[in-house]
Amino acid sequence: MRYYLIENENEYIIDLTKTEILSSDLVEFEFSTLKKNELINKKTVFVRKLAGQYFASFDQQCWNKIPRQNMPRKMIYVDKVIDLYRGYKPSGLAASGEGDLNTQMPGKVVKILAKTGDQVSKGQTLLILEAMKMENEMRSNIDGVIKEIHVKEGQALEQGVLMIEIAPLKK
Repeated sequence: MRYYLIENENEYIIDLTKTEILSSDLVEFEFSTLKKNELINKKTVFVRKLAGQYFASFDQQCWNKIPRQNMPRKMIYVDKVIDLYRGYKPSGLAASGEGDLNTQMPGKVVKILAKTGDQVSKGQTLLILEAMKMENEMRSNIDGVIKEIHVKEGQALEQGVLMIEIAPLKK
């Protein structure tokens, strides 16, 4: 499972590559950290449940207590607030171009609500994409002008396809 941690313009991608249950109270997780699609770090962490609390270790010698939490949408780390996305990254965040709308999962273009040259506002719906049997509104991340539309209605798309480019308005 892929996780995206985004803090302002910084983006961290973490792939959970292995989960192994070692005993009724000990689980091993292997994960990799990616930057610009290059593997930069690979680690194994062990999580143990003891007396209703959770502890984590990289070496099974030194254990640190960790808070139990449901899947959070935000994490606070010292003086940073980090947005957390599981499985996909919403369009236009971090590594995408400022005005780019990219597919985050395979889907089908249902309707295109703008055309090349249109001036658009931040938050304006530009395209409807059907993914996982749901219609998703793809919205502009910036105030700008539609530079290029790379898809057509009815087109099936894979993950990571650039659908629409938006040039920011000049100030």
